Amino acid sequence: MGEKIKRYNPKIYSASKIWHAEKWLDLRDNYNYDIISSWIEVPCGTKENPQGALKFTSAEQSILWQNCVREINQADLLIAYAEEGDDQRGVLVEIGGALTISCPVYLIGNCDSFRKNDTSDAAFTHHPLFFTFLIPNTHKEGYKAAIKHWHETYQ
Repeated sequence: MGEKIKRYNPKIYSASKIWHAEKWLDLRDNYNYDIISSWIEVPCGTKENPQGALKFTSAEQSILWQNCVREINQADLLIAYAEEGDDQRGVLVEIGGALTISCPVYLIGNCDSFRKNDTSDAAFTHHPLFFTFLIPNTHKEGYKAAIKHWHETYQ
């Protein structure tokens, strides 16, 4: 009694460019990750031909963002994914929301949106709940590393 019960399958909010959604669907549906991001259900297209939310009306986008906020608030951790060349925008808002509620954020990969440059020091990447995993292999390895760190640090 009194021993902390470990939850081995934390609720994950996945944040990335929309064309990476198939990766998160695969991890959720085939690898048993508890990914709670409903935006991945929206047909997103490809980097060359993005669709889905880009074609939403303002009212539809408002509902999408309300869902994102609710899901971030339910998450145990947020995993952000970036590839070179990605220009993050929504992901930065999602990260800010997570950090605001003390939800740990794990960045897998990297792109200019997360690097210091002439106009920004990317100070948010130094937040004590922001962790970067520059894993050269795959997004799957990044998810494994993030979850392992989360368990070791927060469970």
